[in-house]
Amino acid sequence: METIGVFLNGSEEAAASLDFGIKEAALRHARLRLISAWEVPQSMLGAGVGGKELYDQFRESAEALVEEGVARAAELAPTVECERRVVKGQPNSVFLEESEGCTLVVAARRRQGTLRELVIGSISRHILNHAECPVVVIPILTPPEEK
Repeated sequence: METIGVFLNGSEEAAASLDFGIKEAALRHARLRLISAWEVPQSMLGAGVGGKELYDQFRESAEALVEEGVARAAELAPTVECERRVVKGQPNSVFLEESEGCTLVVAARRRQGTLRELVIGSISRHILNHAECPVVVIPILTPPEEK
């Protein structure tokens, strides 16, 4: 069975890539792999903030994103099977590692400021340069009143 990989980070852009991934998985009769990375920022660790509770909070937030993705898939395409992947690490590395074996991966273009609106996000760029399967990058559509 084919597998479509989608990286979730809680952003509006990731929500658009999730919807695309769900629809693509339904069209292909493929499995959907929902991937979320988590880690405690070095700035928090360096400031002496830490402990099991902090790690648990970041992990649980990533797990919640994946569960929200599963719920969205059930809403849009109830027959699509979902795999859950919540991994500690840098988003670039986690997404590439967890997308191994996928037929297609879906990434979102990061919303940029006016001077950088043509620049693709760093994670999307990393995926485009290193993925071993086709990559779909979902553009961010700016409503006319924001242009």
